Amino acid sequence: MAKARTLIHPGPVAGKRIATVPCVASHRQVTLKAGSTLLQAMVDAVGEIGAWFDLDDIRVETLAFVRPAPAPGDGHVAWYSAQTVLTDAIILKGGAHLGRREGAAFAHIHGLWSESDGTRHAGHLLAEATVLSADHLVNVWVLDGAILETAQDAETGFPLFRPVATGPVENRNAVLATIRPNMQLDQALITSAEVAGLQVKVIKGLGSLVGAYWEGQSAIVDDATEVLLTGDVGRGAIAVGFNGPAISRNLAPSLNRVCVTFEVLLLSNPA
Repeated sequence: MAKARTLIHPGPVAGKRIATVPCVASHRQVTLKAGSTLLQAMVDAVGEIGAWFDLDDIRVETLAFVRPAPAPGDGHVAWYSAQTVLTDAIILKGGAHLGRREGAAFAHIHGLWSESDGTRHAGHLLAEATVLSADHLVNVWVLDGAILETAQDAETGFPLFRPVATGPVENRNAVLATIRPNMQLDQALITSAEVAGLQVKVIKGLGSLVGAYWEGQSAIVDDATEVLLTGDVGRGAIAVGFNGPAISRNLAPSLNRVCVTFEVLLLSNPA
């Protein structure tokens, strides 16, 4: 029987394992403009504010990404692969948190993409080095009252997004949350919703898991996988380990634990 795994990080274990900020999420459709980097197109579309973007079937002139990789021996539990750059590619399915890093707009993006010959890859897309080749209409949820901001994290040794309140909100319909290492993902999603007092209908999120365990299927056994949630309630996912390939299935309940971090937007009214 499969058993959920945990990892030991280099720093002191933080007491608070789930951070939540209630907010208002407003759905829009916006156009990302050709010729811009993906990051600049996102900012041009909504401004430098907190937001979640669904990125589906987007043609790009240049696409840069990394995958998870073994730890370099400095105490981190995992690292990033060398950068891969594709030309004339398609983002088949992606998800992006738009937030702030060192005072400037920053996007954290995971997903699945394809080369022109049909070869598929998955991982962590670099928005500042990915250039759009055509205009694209996309769905976005713009946040009022919350944003993800990067800060150095003592426990993991990485700079990580954390939810920050940007002001009071009324009639909240969403919660922005981050989940810490070794937390059981499905239970942490339930807890995040309960803390916010929301009846969640849709979960948008991405992060890393300790491997990946699938319903009725064998697991990815690498210490780290990059993951994008694809199902409304957080079960469907795309994941990739150290060497690929990308796998898209339903996550097994109670077995998947967070590797470094997981960032989610929980929506009670997704329209």
